[in-house]
Amino acid sequence: TRGEKGRTHPAFTEQEVQQLLAFMDVWQTQGRLAVEREIRPLLRDYIEMLLYTGMRHGTEAMGICWNNVEWHTHKDVRYIRIWVDGKTGGRWLIAKHAAVEVLKRLHARQHDIQHLAFDELLTQRVTHKLFRFSNGYTPHSFVGTFRRLMRDSGLEKTADGQNRTLYSFRHTYATLELLRNSTDIHTLSKQMGNSAAMIERHYSKLTATMAAERLAS
Repeated sequence: TRGEKGRTHPAFTEQEVQQLLAFMDVWQTQGRLAVEREIRPLLRDYIEMLLYTGMRHGTEAMGICWNNVEWHTHKDVRYIRIWVDGKTGGRWLIAKHAAVEVLKRLHARQHDIQHLAFDELLTQRVTHKLFRFSNGYTPHSFVGTFRRLMRDSGLEKTADGQNRTLYSFRHTYATLELLRNSTDIHTLSKQMGNSAAMIERHYSKLTATMAAERLAS
């Protein structure tokens, strides 16, 4: 799953993201085996959290516990704040508002914390992992199920034939933040745990496009 040196993993377009989200809504219910009925909804939630935060797939995302998630209020608006710890150390990141519904789905399926109200859960310092089956089991990997999802959805490859991986969602996040939301490189680097120079290097074509739009307007 490692990309070539100096080359980012292939991203999804905004249209493909919407296509995938709609597809997963049905696909998650179609597992025949008990393990499929657990892992498909969990993979859906995992993918959405990657899309809504830009966090790294793997150790960073899979290491999150409920006590790493909290409400953060700024100017009377509540945001979900998540502490992640990966290869570049720990950091707080801010999730998009859509992540709240994902967290509520995860909460509703986990039997040992269902008795807690959602807001109460985020204050109880619960140390259980975020991405778990209903019985508390934490899967070691989503890779095989993700490959099945890509084949079933027809989104396995980009238009130029590159295979997509779970890391593609991190680069999708960065791409959409730069182009759609015009997030500045410094802010994006803090959110994603990369240096501004690395963001500039990997997304130089996008930042050049942003600059051209500003300069030409």
